[in-house]
Amino acid sequence: MKNNLFREISHTADLAYEIEAANVNEMLQDFITIIIQNSEIFEKSDTDIPESMSNIVNKSNNEGTSDLQNVMKKCYNINKSNDSEFVDNLFDAVNDIISLVDRGYFPVKVENQCVYFTRKRVILRIKALTYHGLEVKLGERISLKVVFDI
Repeated sequence: MKNNLFREISHTADLAYEIEAANVNEMLQDFITIIIQNSEIFEKSDTDIPESMSNIVNKSNNEGTSDLQNVMKKCYNINKSNDSEFVDNLFDAVNDIISLVDRGYFPVKVENQCVYFTRKRVILRIKALTYHGLEVKLGERISLKVVFDI
């Protein structure tokens, strides 16, 4: 009988960020920006040149989300009243946004704790927000240290 030997080795398959935001909307926008920066567009424009993520976001901000086809709005209730509730709601909201991106809904705008999505296929490097290394400081500003599994 052959003995199998194995051992765990350390590796860095995570992305870590520090975020400081004035309010929940600004914090959500920062998470959306992180998602955009870690996405690769799958669809191409008419000129056969991939449309940049910043162009997509700028278009939605300039034209308004009502002009985009297949827009979906998803609102999140994240308040700063209770630290542990805030962390749980934040964790659930960010992972829900990541899940929606994986299913073909791309975030284009944040307004009143609501995220607007348009249908767009992208490849997302981020798999999930983790509790590992998560630090939250609530005060006049929201300070976070977050780690994403990639």
